[in-house]
Amino acid sequence: MAPRPGWRAERAAWPLIDPLATGAVAPDSPDREAAKRVGCAKDDIVLRTFREWRMQMSGAVSPLGAARSQGRVTTFVLSLGLFVAGLAVVLATVVDMRRAFLLEPAVYRKLGAPSAFLQYTPWHLLVLAIALVSAIAAYRVMRGAEQQFGDPSGLRVARNVLAGLLMAMLVVDLFVYRIVQAERVASAGKAGIAKTFALDALPTWLRPIGEAANFLLVVWHATTLGILLGALFLVLLCASPRLQRVYELRGFRAHVLGSASALAYPFCSCCAGPLGASLYRGGASLESSLAFVVAAPLLNVTTLFLATTLLPADFALLRIVGGIALAVFGTWLVALAVRRRPPVLVEAGTAGRGIRWLERLTSFFAFERHLAGRRIDTPTELIAAWLRTTWVIARVAIPMLFIAAAVVGWAAPILTALGGGNTVGTVLFATLVGVLFMIPTWTELAIAAPLIQQGMTGPAAALLLALPAVSLPSVLIYGAALRDWRVPALMVIVVAAVSIVAGLLFL
Repeated sequence: MAPRPGWRAERAAWPLIDPLATGAVAPDSPDREAAKRVGCAKDDIVLRTFREWRMQMSGAVSPLGAARSQGRVTTFVLSLGLFVAGLAVVLATVVDMRRAFLLEPAVYRKLGAPSAFLQYTPWHLLVLAIALVSAIAAYRVMRGAEQQFGDPSGLRVARNVLAGLLMAMLVVDLFVYRIVQAERVASAGKAGIAKTFALDALPTWLRPIGEAANFLLVVWHATTLGILLGALFLVLLCASPRLQRVYELRGFRAHVLGSASALAYPFCSCCAGPLGASLYRGGASLESSLAFVVAAPLLNVTTLFLATTLLPADFALLRIVGGIALAVFGTWLVALAVRRRPPVLVEAGTAGRGIRWLERLTSFFAFERHLAGRRIDTPTELIAAWLRTTWVIARVAIPMLFIAAAVVGWAAPILTALGGGNTVGTVLFATLVGVLFMIPTWTELAIAAPLIQQGMTGPAAALLLALPAVSLPSVLIYGAALRDWRVPALMVIVVAAVSIVAGLLFL
């Protein structure tokens, strides 16, 4: 077979590839004759390679390179989709195991009595296992596909898409969890505190521990979703300069933004406090982070829905208007009071003597610290940072919730002192109890409703605002994050003042 016309000229244009032209094969070498005999085949390879090199240098992509690149993209997209689908199935399965609303009630096996904290069937366990394995396998394939891309910064669009999908799935799952329960409470016309085991059978000295264990069993799903949401929000705040600029807003707009951001987060004050502290240390302004901390337990959508369902119209209106007043205008007054000398973040060991003892406590709640300097450009880097942050928050927040619930369980009998009547004294006492103790989300409705029925309208009105807005644990955590007691102290004063005024108006 004769060589193609013009092939030597093209070969000479790229001599580094041709052993005959470069002298890589010596003239007297026996390999030279063999090279000549297969010259045409070699020349075909040389020309194909040269053409690929020339297309690369001109910015074009060879058909083989394009096919390989398309294969990598396809593998990456499919693995990303499989991960999202697997996680969606996990979330849907777990929320059904908590609320038992997708299947017939008779098929569920229950854990906990008289109130179940987990309801399942064998199919739940099988689907959960398959979904988890699929998500893990998809993550590994996706990580391998990412490593084949030259520039990981080009995957930021995929990272942002994944972040949006994760946030949407978690919020939807949390709303499903709350709405199913809210509909059941609304249909029953009353709300109560669930008991997952026989608390009354425990000895008196063990009751606070039992109350704490019962609290965690009741709120385990909401707490898990809250921690996952908080961790994702914190990772995005640290990784996205655009989001940082949004939450660095100051002035009245920042209070509106922080309050609006909290509508989808049905956190109690103990969950909102650590998250708000991390948001502040992650770069959010004092105004937006403080508004978020106060608005999350006061203005989340499920609580407002239950308030309109379970409470008389005037008390429901108080709950909504009072929540807006505290979350937006109350936090605005606090920020205005410290505007001339705002809190300044300082390194450990440089704080003032009066709050130096808080430094060790603060380090436990520095959830954003492990994200410093960490690259979060690709979807798998986002997933890894998210899960790591979830663990960092959970190992602190869950023991803290247990301890706080035990303290509340010990102090709960004090609430019986409200039986003294509908007086100014009981309003003041209710306010004091409300700003000190933490409760699960919208439990203040279950406490206030029977008080209203008993004619104790003043204490009920005070508790509706004071109980969810702040608590001793949230004040400690947020104050430790700021290393400044003025902000949490002023917030407690504002909440107490508004609650007292509300209670006096409803006497």
